[in-house]
Amino acid sequence: MIKFKNILKLRAVFLISLFMLFNSCQNEDPSISSYTSPKMYEKFQYSEVAQKTFKKHIGPVRNPVILVHGFLGSKLENIRTKEIVWGEMTSRMILRGYSDDYLRQLSLPMGKGKSLAQLTDNIRPISVLDSFNVVLWSINFQISGYNKMIEILSRTGYVLNNDFAVEDIKSAEDIPSMFTFYYDWRRSLPENAARLHDFVLEKRKKIQMLYQKYYRVKDFDLQFDILAHSMGGLVSRYYLRYGDQQLPADGSLPKFDWRGSKYIDTLVIIGTPNSGYLDTFRELVEGLKLDERAPIYPRATIGTFHSYYQMLPLTSTRSVVYDDAGGENIDMYDVNNWILNGWGLADPEIDSELQILLPNIKTVGERRAIAIDHLTKCLKKAEQFNRAMRIYKKAPIDVRLILFAGDAVDTPRQAIIDRGTGKIIKTNYDAGDGKVLATSAVMDERDGRDWAAFAHTPIDWDVIIFLKAAHMGITESYSFADNVTFYLLSMPSEKDKQRLNYYRKYYDKNIRDKGYEHSIID
Repeated sequence: MIKFKNILKLRAVFLISLFMLFNSCQNEDPSISSYTSPKMYEKFQYSEVAQKTFKKHIGPVRNPVILVHGFLGSKLENIRTKEIVWGEMTSRMILRGYSDDYLRQLSLPMGKGKSLAQLTDNIRPISVLDSFNVVLWSINFQISGYNKMIEILSRTGYVLNNDFAVEDIKSAEDIPSMFTFYYDWRRSLPENAARLHDFVLEKRKKIQMLYQKYYRVKDFDLQFDILAHSMGGLVSRYYLRYGDQQLPADGSLPKFDWRGSKYIDTLVIIGTPNSGYLDTFRELVEGLKLDERAPIYPRATIGTFHSYYQMLPLTSTRSVVYDDAGGENIDMYDVNNWILNGWGLADPEIDSELQILLPNIKTVGERRAIAIDHLTKCLKKAEQFNRAMRIYKKAPIDVRLILFAGDAVDTPRQAIIDRGTGKIIKTNYDAGDGKVLATSAVMDERDGRDWAAFAHTPIDWDVIIFLKAAHMGITESYSFADNVTFYLLSMPSEKDKQRLNYYRKYYDKNIRDKGYEHSIID
């Protein structure tokens, strides 16, 4: 028979062992009890192999990368007065609101008898908004923009130089490999895709000249990787599909031939509203408030932006419905619904705002006619744009599409509309990044329809990664930094493999033992 004292000893040994087992993660040696440690870590560590990849100069083997910002993501300047129209907030704006002159500059022109493309102004983008400058009583401080994403890529060996001259590059190590494409986020997305095309061709030609000089490779088939955040993902995805083609004036669709893939290898899309997002509708109806301390940007100003309408939630998602028992779905692209409910530029009470934007138009009726005309043109282009983006066609084998999306924040999912007043009386929420739903980022077309077993999307994704981060936070998260650098620098795409094999043979035949300073392979 086991003695009572021995039973107590055995129990004590068991309890001590159990205690040591569950507290093993406190041990200085991380390998001890790592099989059983439940600990999770916020940060990551780059491996030795990864760090060597960052430092190794491999020239043409590594694609240069282009950063494409999202909505509100570039500084805008009046090219005549040199005044910053977007990218800076002053104490006067916070205390007194926006001046009439400022709102006129920020708004896009409206006018009957002209297409949206013909309605231009003196405002131009001058740089990516790496940070938003706030000036309070002569004290400056910065609100983070895209500086963190630029920093992540700079740490991994990319060389940022947007405006370089070929003759100023004195060594292969100085060849630029990171660029920021900035555009007027107020204007139509296909219009900005055409500007992206011009940007790509300009940088491509310069780098090809440098590769010929330092690597003896003539007419190198240069490809770019694109990292596109939010609206930038829509611009880039349109470019990948249609290149610099514009939406035809007759309402038909451009030729879907993947013509942008000639220059794009990997497209990384980050928090992009591929099925739209509800806040665009709310802001067109109620105005834009960026911060609790800042005044509201008026509905009329927001309503002039072409891009806003192109990011409205797809009608098929049932994002805006009436408060009836059946929840009747509302067609977002039908201007009659905007007039009926008094939304945005169709609100009869908006004339005081229109007077600011249209100071030379004398009557209420004329101003309203111009506003309705602008609203109609914007909605038609938005419907045409989204038809073009919803077509499914399997991507070419040498195109790689990677998505980063947030799924940890309550995000506006559905607006319930009072049928009598047209007012938003309730908002329902679902998983997302606070702005963009996870289902919208994926473009999962089950959203708003009958349930099905697997995702149905017109986008041929290669990789989808969900992060516990907010809309801008995705670009700053450790998980994003860890994964995006791995896919860009360590996981070759199909084009990478083809190019590497080709230039191995080229190098062996033409360059090896010729005494050149640099090679593609070594």
